[in-house]
Amino acid sequence: MDRTELRDALLELAERLDRANVSARIYIVGGAAMALAYDAERATRDIDAVIIDQHGPVIQAVRDIGQAHGWPGSWLNDQASAYVSRRPDPLQRVVFDHRALRVVAASPERLLAMKARAARTTDHGDIVRLAEMTGITSVSAIEALVSELFPDEPLGERSKKVLHDVLGT
Repeated sequence: MDRTELRDALLELAERLDRANVSARIYIVGGAAMALAYDAERATRDIDAVIIDQHGPVIQAVRDIGQAHGWPGSWLNDQASAYVSRRPDPLQRVVFDHRALRVVAASPERLLAMKARAARTTDHGDIVRLAEMTGITSVSAIEALVSELFPDEPLGERSKKVLHDVLGT
């Protein structure tokens, strides 16, 4: 899904929630956050989210929309919620606002820390872009960011190696 398709899907979700008299909030991370907030050319397979409230109605509407479009029922999912820092994100960005659905994207710092921890091949471009956006230029600065946001989960050696390779340091 590109930025337009993501917005269309969120609008359909909002309209379904509105018809059910439900108002929900969602915090998104990953590729969807990149596409909606920071990189208009970015596309993603799904929306990784933390459903802040109205979890049951949101998941049901997501499944219904997926079925109507032939999409997987997990086109919007909360599987990444286990990897999100529990610390407040004061720099989150509103990317969709409807009376029945408010969607905020993780800040670039949060996304950088999450993508650095995952260090998947598919994250390399996002890591470079987020490092540029945040002004973070060294692996040690990313390590400090990860330590601040995930104090009990230091950056692994594999992630550090990937970051050195990606950042060219």
